[in-house]
Amino acid sequence: MTSLPTLIISFAGIALVLTALTRWAKKTDNLLLTFLQYFCGVWFFFSGAVKAIDPIGTAYKMEDYFVAFENTFSGLQNVFAGLAPMFPALTKYSAGFSIFMIVLEIALGVMLILGYTRRFTAWLFFIILLFFTFLTGFTYLTGFVPAEANFFDFAKWGPYVKTQMRVTDCGCFGDFIKLDPKVSFFKDVFLLAPALVFLFRSKNMHQLFTAKGRNVLTGAAAAVSLVFCWYSTYYDLPVVDFRPFKLNANIRERKALEEEARGNIEIIGWVMENTNTGEVKKVMIPMSQYKELVAQYPKDKGWKIKDQIKTEPFIEKDGKRVLIEETKVSDFAIESPDGDVTEDILNEQGYTLMVIAYKFYGEKTTETIVVQDTTWAYDTLNIGTDSLRIEPRVAEVTPKKVQRDIYIPEAWYGDLFRNQINPLAEAAKKAGWKVFAVNTFQDTEVDQLFRRSVGADYPFYHGDDKLLKTIIRSNPGLVVLKNGAVVGQYHWRHLPSVDALTGKFR
Repeated sequence: MTSLPTLIISFAGIALVLTALTRWAKKTDNLLLTFLQYFCGVWFFFSGAVKAIDPIGTAYKMEDYFVAFENTFSGLQNVFAGLAPMFPALTKYSAGFSIFMIVLEIALGVMLILGYTRRFTAWLFFIILLFFTFLTGFTYLTGFVPAEANFFDFAKWGPYVKTQMRVTDCGCFGDFIKLDPKVSFFKDVFLLAPALVFLFRSKNMHQLFTAKGRNVLTGAAAAVSLVFCWYSTYYDLPVVDFRPFKLNANIRERKALEEEARGNIEIIGWVMENTNTGEVKKVMIPMSQYKELVAQYPKDKGWKIKDQIKTEPFIEKDGKRVLIEETKVSDFAIESPDGDVTEDILNEQGYTLMVIAYKFYGEKTTETIVVQDTTWAYDTLNIGTDSLRIEPRVAEVTPKKVQRDIYIPEAWYGDLFRNQINPLAEAAKKAGWKVFAVNTFQDTEVDQLFRRSVGADYPFYHGDDKLLKTIIRSNPGLVVLKNGAVVGQYHWRHLPSVDALTGKFR
């Protein structure tokens, strides 16, 4: 698996080669400054490029930050609390922000490599790095903030606990590599050093080609990355998939592996809090020595367990511990109105067609319909040999207006289900496949109304919205499973024909 040290060595190697070529071409007299330009330029270009493959993933990461900032500012008791409503509003534009930042990052990488408008590039690089350092620094520092405390309640800060962080990873390299916010924060601090060098020595930065050539290359890089981001966001699935639900990924096996690894997690320490003094301590005493912990931090002295410090998930293989990274596969859980159906789906023999709809486009409303209202009269006696019974009769039938809830999908969204998805689902059912749709728990109240409005003759199940967004970057999107493994994925813009679907998967 690629790691940050591997990337740094690779960036440094590329920078060394480019520096040597630049010196050979007599385009620089300052080898260190040229090396730093190439190193930072390649870093930013690569970071932007791997995110351009999947801008929606970066947009979701921005939404995580917006939620964290909203919760932080809404908990304040001063004028800054008024900033909280701004962040849900920004969430609506997360895809646009994502594309803008990715294009800017790629363009900035090219600008550093070329030496484009040196002083402007130096200042832009410095400002962007400050922004990134603020984001990753905030996330890392939340590891010192207990879950019940606000970030600005500095008196309540305690020892660093990884599980307290409000955002689990920075998203610096998208899904290509996950960086702990602590690592990412110090990475940004490290990059601030060359950023300051560029500020003070911008006139000594090397420049390649002519001014016109640099303008053309920088503009071309921005334009190509913009088109590519649009393609990967709105037109099709990512051309390279780094997600755990990519093609040929076996969800059943991976989920079982991660569950086994999670079951092996060991408690190796504790965060203790004294309710009398407010003191908080991190104590590295394993669970096997719990009695020692109780003896050192007795309850009658005010000590209580605030949190546990645990190992990373692992499995035993050939007598050694092998760390297993937890992915979103661990959270793969699907529920029907009657209960959990996760195991049924993963253990289904043969093909399964899963229609992912993590957001319904449309609105719930009411309509007035006319029904026949029957008035009954109870004025007729039926006398039997040993019984007396009142027989009802229809006295009057009149039309009556009543209101009922309906869901009106946006025209394109409803037609997509009626004209393309429903026929595919029907053909899959005839071929013996298991067929169902999955929407979020937030849409549970309207899913049956939506199902009726589009004429969907298959059940609608429910899942976590982040899970569904991770499974496929399309709404709606189709996922084909076979024996718990992903064998097909389709963006809504590129749905197959009935013959193509059933012909490919026999």
